[in-house]
Amino acid sequence: MDDMSQYKEIYAEESSEHLQSMNEALLSLENEPGNSEHINVMFRAAHTLKGMSATMGYTNIAALTHAMENLMDRVRNNEIKLDNNAIDVLFECLDTLEKMAEEPENHSRFDVTSLLGSLLSQAGQEPEDKLPAGKQPGVEFPTGKQPEGELGNSVICEENEINIQDVRKDGFNIFKVTVTLHESCVLKSARSAVAMRNISEHGTIIETEPSVEDIENERFDFEFKIIVSTKEDARKIETAVNKVSEIAKVDVKPLDTGTASSRQQDENNNTTNNNDNNNNSDTNNPKSRSTNTRAAIKNVQSVRVGIERLDSLMNLVEELVICKIRMVQLANTHKFDVLDEALTSLNRVSTDLQEEVMAVRMVPIEMIFNRFPRMIRDLAKKEGKEIELVLEGGDIELDRTVLDEVGDPLVHILRNCVDHGIETAGERKKQGKNPKGLIKLSAMREKNHVIIEAEDDGKGMDPGKLRESAVKKKLLTEEEVSRLTDEEAINLSFMAGFSTNSEITDVSGRGVGMDVVKTKIESLGGSVKLESVSGEGTKITLILPLTIAITQSLMVKVSGATYAIPITNVIRDMVIKKEDLKTIQGEEVVLVRGEVLPIVRLNRIFGSNGHDIGNNVIVVVVEIKGSHVGLVVDELIGQQEVIIKNLDNRFLKRVKGFAGATILGDGNVALILDVGTIL
Repeated sequence: MDDMSQYKEIYAEESSEHLQSMNEALLSLENEPGNSEHINVMFRAAHTLKGMSATMGYTNIAALTHAMENLMDRVRNNEIKLDNNAIDVLFECLDTLEKMAEEPENHSRFDVTSLLGSLLSQAGQEPEDKLPAGKQPGVEFPTGKQPEGELGNSVICEENEINIQDVRKDGFNIFKVTVTLHESCVLKSARSAVAMRNISEHGTIIETEPSVEDIENERFDFEFKIIVSTKEDARKIETAVNKVSEIAKVDVKPLDTGTASSRQQDENNNTTNNNDNNNNSDTNNPKSRSTNTRAAIKNVQSVRVGIERLDSLMNLVEELVICKIRMVQLANTHKFDVLDEALTSLNRVSTDLQEEVMAVRMVPIEMIFNRFPRMIRDLAKKEGKEIELVLEGGDIELDRTVLDEVGDPLVHILRNCVDHGIETAGERKKQGKNPKGLIKLSAMREKNHVIIEAEDDGKGMDPGKLRESAVKKKLLTEEEVSRLTDEEAINLSFMAGFSTNSEITDVSGRGVGMDVVKTKIESLGGSVKLESVSGEGTKITLILPLTIAITQSLMVKVSGATYAIPITNVIRDMVIKKEDLKTIQGEEVVLVRGEVLPIVRLNRIFGSNGHDIGNNVIVVVVEIKGSHVGLVVDELIGQQEVIIKNLDNRFLKRVKGFAGATILGDGNVALILDVGTIL
């Protein structure tokens, strides 16, 4: 097989999609073993992945997916039924396929012999039935043909015409698909490969003309033919090919398998038709060809762009926003009224550009959510629990950077729900609960934020037990925990090294988890809220910015320096009288709406001298570790869009309280406060 490296990226992306769809279908089949829709999804995905892998030369992957396809074919034909053992084997196959798909070039180093044997056993077959004589896993299948099984070894020639007749008796249609590419098509091999892939999703390719090798090497004009067996009608095959860009014409006709002479006559007719077409004045008309070229270009609807280019584009937009802020500030300072109209236009254009670039970087949160059903299923089985996972809001979009960072925190949260939250079926029955526990993971959009909630109906958190654990692990003294409210006791789970599990397991008990969640979410400019009722369940709420590149902040001044407080952390701002400030155990507090609000003077934290204006104190109320704290500032500048620039970790990694920096309109640098670590 010639070099197929140009298709490796496409293979990686599409194999990942097919494996994900098989995972989802198999999870559904575990609850509904007879659901024909899920069975068909499994069969089609395995069939497509088999064809892709065989074409690329990844024979171990092709052999394993072919065995899975055979098993699912027997299931959908009601010859056998899926039991728990079969589903476990299929999950094991999917795990192995995922590993092989990550490095398909090394597929041969994976031993799939035992899995093939297990699949054959589940299908009620003997191992020798799997492959014909002389063909073992890892041996390359013939170029351009599917692995042995359906019609992979049938060829359209006189001696094999009987094979086609047999296939028709089994209810398959045999079509001859003639595909004509636009004359402007540059990547003929790529377009033809995608067209053949689309056809293989609806049937089995028996033969191509010219050969697959010639098509891959573009040793054909603009037309090629495909013989396909399928249970679909001609219209579906035609639609599948027309989905490919730069296709000028698709002709799908039933294959005439009468005699070789009839096929020769068919070829002669085609030759005549081609000559007639070549003599057609419209085709040779330059203006006509120009029109076709424009139509072909118009059909290209999308392009694949690397994330690094999107990052670079976002950086340029950030610089443009900084320049815009600078120009607005200069115009206001020097009273350049004549620039008002131009600046208004610049502001509109830069804002639209920023929104478009951010929209391009947005991806549905279901890309992360989709990995969790399988994880919960495996964890529940390992723990001996019955758990149902409900996912909502998967279409909500997040910046790709934020989405990449939020995956691990969600894994920690859900593992805690399984291990700490949901009880065993026996325990739940004793408490009058449904034996099957419920974990609900949902996402919703609220203004410039995305809120993710993870909720379970388990045993909840016992504040008393949390206090005892904190003392036992010597994280707090008995005197300190006695002063904690129940809400504060629940938030002890965010402390590093804290765990209520007495034994270390694969799931939890090491005291690593919720502190990681809190640290990661706050580093993204978000916040975490924990709510729990003993005996009823627990809910963890993550509030995340849509993007971490550009964010809305409240600009304040402390001792002459400007600072930015992310709006996600700000509850409100207010002015209080000096005489309303009280002192409790050496700490300043103020009573606001019946709530005791701790007061923190930022100038003291920063080691500078601030001053209060008159008798009034300006306070910005923020949320820190689930509680409200008032930050005293000298002046409120107002809300502003800022560009977040990361601090150099080589020199500032030990400096707490700052999430980054931003460049102001006057060129000065302002630090962005990290309220989660400021105290």
